[in-house]
Amino acid sequence: MAALRAVFVDLDDTFLAPDKSIPAANVQLMDELARRGIELVPCTGRHVGGVPEQMRAHPCVKHVVASNGGIVHDLCRGEDIRVVDIPHRTVLDLYHGLRALPIIFDAFADGKAYSEQARKYLFDQIDVPEGLRRYLKEGRTFLEGTVDDWLEGVGPVTKLSLFFVGQKGACAIRTLVNADPSLYYVQTSAANYETMNVGATKGAALTWLSAHEGWPLSEVVAFGDNNNDVTMIEAAGDGVVMQNGEPQVKDLADHIAPPAAAGGVALYLRDAYLGAPRS
Repeated sequence: MAALRAVFVDLDDTFLAPDKSIPAANVQLMDELARRGIELVPCTGRHVGGVPEQMRAHPCVKHVVASNGGIVHDLCRGEDIRVVDIPHRTVLDLYHGLRALPIIFDAFADGKAYSEQARKYLFDQIDVPEGLRRYLKEGRTFLEGTVDDWLEGVGPVTKLSLFFVGQKGACAIRTLVNADPSLYYVQTSAANYETMNVGATKGAALTWLSAHEGWPLSEVVAFGDNNNDVTMIEAAGDGVVMQNGEPQVKDLADHIAPPAAAGGVALYLRDAYLGAPRS
């Protein structure tokens, strides 16, 4: 049986089912990993508080990689141990270039996703699945005023989640982000570009945390499904993409796991690393 020290998992449509629940097989997997002393690391575009409590409270989960690698958070210490942020001045420059368009401008900071109350209605207009729409509306912290009014009162911004209505907004986001060499974006849905510091990737966070914890990369497995998972899949010793993943991402995988809805992470690990679950 191959050695295994840590498992990095994307959440949406990877460790979580499409309805955002944790499949029963993955719940059982967490217990099995805890018994074996193997760490499970949520590695997500969400903010730290957006990781399900059932995972954050589980003994096999000691760290969270959030904001697509912008944050590595130590749950035991209750603090961020690595932060790669977007300077507030850069955030405001981008906001000023986009504010006239129907774009939701969400700033990830302080373990939350801050959003303008005045633009909340746009969540009902963006082209996203209903389950995601519900999660977004429930998971945002809506603030009065504009980003100009409240940005200086929040901590380091580690991700901007930019949802657009119409292609004019999409084009404007691409143009402005591409013009700033300190930024990059990934498209994770038909109506969203996630924007980060160029140093903030899931792959960089995986590599950093593995070195920090003394995990050989050859004994690290990473699971993902979408464009923001590519660097993580490439960095891990075993990069696995879900059967429901994007075709261009599956082309880069070492292996393909069963679908997320079936608990594909657990099914793959039991076959490749763990054998039958212990009773």
